[in-house]
Formats: sequence, structure tokens, C-alpha cells
Amino acid sequence: MRFLTIVAAATFASFCSAAPRPNANHVLHEKRDGEPHQWSRRDRAFGNEMLPIRIGLRQRNLEHAERYINDIADPDSPNFGKHWNAEKVANTFAPHPETKATVTDWLIESGIAPSRLSFSKGHNWVQFDGTVEEAERLFATEYWYYKHADSSGHRLACDSYSLPQHVQKHVDFVMPTIQLDGLKPVANVNGVVSVKEFASGAKLGSEPCGELITIECLRALYNFPAGKTATPSNEMGIGEWADYLYEPDLPTFFKNFTKPQIPADTKPDFISIDGGKTANKTTVAQGAGVESALDFQTSYSIIYPQKIRLYQVGDSVNIDSVGTFNIFLDALDASYCTYEGGDQPYVDPAYPDPNEGGYTGPLQCGGAPKSNVMSFSYGQIEGALPYFYQHRQCHEWMKLALQGVSVIFASGDSGVANRYNAGYPNSCLNAEQDYVDNNGTRYSPSFPVNCPYVTAVGATTLNTNDTKDGERAVNSFGSGGGFSNYFELPSYQASVVKHFMSKYAPNYGPNVYNDSGIVRGFPDVSAIGLDVATVFNDQTLGVGGTSASAPIVGGIVTLLNEARLEAGKGPIGFLNPTFYKNPGAFNDITIGNNSGCGSGGFNAVPGWDPVTGLGTPNFQKLKKVFLDLP
Repeated sequence: MRFLTIVAAATFASFCSAAPRPNANHVLHEKRDGEPHQWSRRDRAFGNEMLPIRIGLRQRNLEHAERYINDIADPDSPNFGKHWNAEKVANTFAPHPETKATVTDWLIESGIAPSRLSFSKGHNWVQFDGTVEEAERLFATEYWYYKHADSSGHRLACDSYSLPQHVQKHVDFVMPTIQLDGLKPVANVNGVVSVKEFASGAKLGSEPCGELITIECLRALYNFPAGKTATPSNEMGIGEWADYLYEPDLPTFFKNFTKPQIPADTKPDFISIDGGKTANKTTVAQGAGVESALDFQTSYSIIYPQKIRLYQVGDSVNIDSVGTFNIFLDALDASYCTYEGGDQPYVDPAYPDPNEGGYTGPLQCGGAPKSNVMSFSYGQIEGALPYFYQHRQCHEWMKLALQGVSVIFASGDSGVANRYNAGYPNSCLNAEQDYVDNNGTRYSPSFPVNCPYVTAVGATTLNTNDTKDGERAVNSFGSGGGFSNYFELPSYQASVVKHFMSKYAPNYGPNVYNDSGIVRGFPDVSAIGLDVATVFNDQTLGVGGTSASAPIVGGIVTLLNEARLEAGKGPIGFLNPTFYKNPGAFNDITIGNNSGCGSGGFNAVPGWDPVTGLGTPNFQKLKKVFLDLP
């Protein structure tokens, strides 16, 4: 049975605007291929309906991004660790004055009065409120009402749009246009993919590591010590959207599962972004907290006495705020904000939120503190988001990397398929790669782990109850991995991908996955992702998912930063170039696979593979590598 929405036959209402006449000067800019998942096209839009039109201006110097990153993150570079400040980042990538002038002149010549135009703080966006009729004329398109299968609401969108040839090179993308699907990143199946309950007496040493992973198991596996200092400049950051940390569980976890024992009154610094809230009885009753409990309890057990920031993002009311990364990025970087009161209409939530109980303040634009390490257990689907949208956001992760931030993402829990979003359970792509299809046979990469400027983390499990017997790719769910269809192969990864493709790549053909050998592969590394000790609502659980693996790696990187700071050096920043030049600092995983989409997926093999990456970390070897660097 196919789970795709069938598009309704076009119904031309008498009130709709006239179809735009093709303009010879316009060239196609973006097009949605295939049927939008769970959306059905209904009637043509009213010509006089107002749209919040936002045009993303092409930024300067993005073609040099990899060179800039390698200059400060490649261990062989004389400038390793010389991270940029926020001002240098903003000035380097600000749109060229010609870009702003060209787009502005075009809009004015097309009848949009200058008084209607305004710009974002970083002058990366131009905005105005316009009618459907104006938008159709400007973008040579037609707007329709779309209805979602699970909602009574409607959304205005078009199937494609064009721009004048002389304008196109100055524009990333336009909102609202083709955006419908994949707009709500959520933690993997409400945060976890496996939960095992234990008796209330469970604590350190009460269960073998093959049954319950505790801090002692992790230290035996990855050879790291307890944290030593509480350096204020080295707080770890964890982002949460759909889950909320229930702080009363922390003392129980600290008492039963930390060594040395963490004081009962320890809790993270709470950073509320756009109405982010603390847990309450309702969220706990709904189970919306297991993910957050896993993230913070695991991280604290690794890094204490170092501190953690909880970035709670979104008001949980706005329908699109269940995880959009852009409003988080807005809060860190004022130059990324698009316009007062919102971000990217029809993709990102607008604040103030008019919905009942919503956040009534303005969109947070800068001011949130940056952490040296940021861990996220959330993601989206590459095949369901526009190409330009993903590239623009990927460049924002790149800008954080330039500033010395290690950004870590869980790689996903459905192997070569994708189960990030409730609207796409275990979804793949159709063979033509046109659209998301629950019964598809083409592999479905994830976003943002497809972005070459983040570190993607897959999941492993123990071979036996004894940590000395090593690890394999997790087998109770699929560790997310594969190859992007949107992002090129980064230079730091080129040799290992070439090796995998020449010796171990499955011969499924290009209709199953991108086997070109010239695109970004993921994950980069892995860590234990099954039966990790967690306390939620006073119950002891063994929790599984790459949602467990990401904070483990984030915690270990925080310890590496602690060692560098103690030696008078700066934080590591972007991890991948050094990781890939030091594969011997990882425990190679050669057992298991990540099947899905009707095939066996990829196999874990000697060296890097798109199941477990380079393997799992050996802290002492990594510590030597990073302490030897300036």
C-alpha cells in the first residue's frame, strides 16, 4: 500500500487570479518534483491575498567556505585553532552591494514601491508584503491552496517559480514558494527507538554492560577519565525542541549512576529561545522528556564538574516550531535573522505567536551564548526540503565551525531510510528521487548530517556483556548512514570514501543510492546507542537511539577541550579534518549493517563506512592528537 497523498484534480474557482504569462527573461529557479507528501492541491489562490514575501540574497565568498574551514581546522594548517570572531564571519559572507542593488532595482522596476521594502539586520534578506497577483507576476508562477491530510488548515504554495536571468545569480531562494514538506524536525520517534525498563534498585554495577550501559561501561570502552574542572568557557550545549528536561529525575540518576557522585542540586543553565519552556506534569505524562533525560544525564555523567547549557527552542504551540533549526541559529547570530517577527514563512515559525498560549515576544535575534560543543538529537529529511534551504542552513553551521564550535548531530535511527518525522515513518525515496515514499526503494539521506560542516554520529552496541569483546553496528535498529544527493564530497573525507567505494560499496546501482563517489558520506564517527542508563519520571530505563550516541561523543569532545584549555590552548572547533587524518584514534567497527528500503543497506567494514563512520572514540589517543596541535 502506498502512503502518498493523491493530488486532487485542479479546481479553478471563479475568484482566482489569471494565470501568469510566461516571461522570456525569466529562468527556472526551483521546482518541486513529484507529489508532496500528505498535501493535496485544492483551489487557485485569491489574487488579492497577501503574502509575506522574503527573498534570500546570495552571500559572498561561500565558494571559499571549504578553504576557510581547512585553514583553521586542518591539523596540518599553520593556522589551526585560529578561529574567527562573529564580526569577521558576518563581514566575510555579507551579500555584495551589487546583489542588494540588483534585487532592489528589479523589485522597484516591477512596481514594488521602495517604501514597502525592508532588509534583515545582516542585509541577507529583503522583505515586503505583496499580493498573490504580484508574486505570480514577479516569479512567473501560480499559487494554489494546499491542505494537509492531518490538519484543517491550508498553506499557499506553487509548484515552481522563476526569476529574471540577471537576478537569479543574486538570489538563494524565495519564500513562500515550493516549501511544503519536511518542515518539522523531531527527535527520533519522540526521542528514542528502544526503551527497556529496570527495577527501581538498578544502579552502577547492578547489571552487566550488555544489559545496561552506565558511565563505568563507557569509560571502559572509550578510555576517558572523569572531568576535573568547571571552566566557565567550556560549557557544553544541548538543544531540545519537542522534549523537556524533568529536573526532579536528575538527583535520582546522579545518586544511582554517577561516579564520582554528582551533587543532587546540579542542573543545566536554562536558555529559553522563543518561548522555550521547562517540563511540567503534562509533558511528563505524555512522555515528552525521555530524550532530554537521556541527553543530559549521559552528558553530565561524562563531563561533570563542567557545566551544560539547555537550549530549549520554541514555544511548543506554533505548529512549525517543533524543531526548526533556524530559530536556534537566529538566537546565536543576529546577522542570520531575516526580519522582525519571523524567519522563513511557511518553513520556520513566526514570533510573536498568535496561537493560544503561544510566545508573545519577538523572534530572538542574537544574544544567546555559544557553547564550544553543541549536541543535537534531531533531524530532517533531505528529500523533503528544498535544495537552497538546506545549503543556506548548512552554511550557518559552517560559520559556527569557523568560530570554534563543534556541532554534533545524531545520524538517525532507520538505517538508509528515515524515521525522523512522524509524517514519514521509515520512509525512503521513489526510484527517480523525486519524492518521499514510505514504500520507496531509494535510500533517503538525512539533514543536517548531510552537511559537510557538522559531525554526524552513528550508533553501536556491545558484542557481548563484556566491554572487552568490543562493539558492532547496532542491530535492534538501523544506524543512520549513507550518501547525500545534495552536498559534494568534502576534501577531508575524499580518500576514505574513495576506498569504501572501490572495495566495499554494494552494487545496487544509482537508482538505489548515490554511488557516484563524489558526495558527502555519513556518519563520521559512532558511539554506543543501545540500553543507555536513563531515569525518567523516577523510572530506570535502558534507552536506545543515535540520540544516545550524539551526547556521548559530545561529552568526550568536551573532555578533550578541557584538556586543551588546561594546557593553555583553545577549543578544538570543527572536528572532522583532524578525525579523518587520525583514523587510528578510533575503534574500527567491522560487524553489522544498516538495512532499509528493501535492501541490506551498507555493511560495516575495515576503515570508514556509511554505517559507523571511522568507528568509536579512544579518548587517550585523541587527547594526544589534540594536545600535540597548537
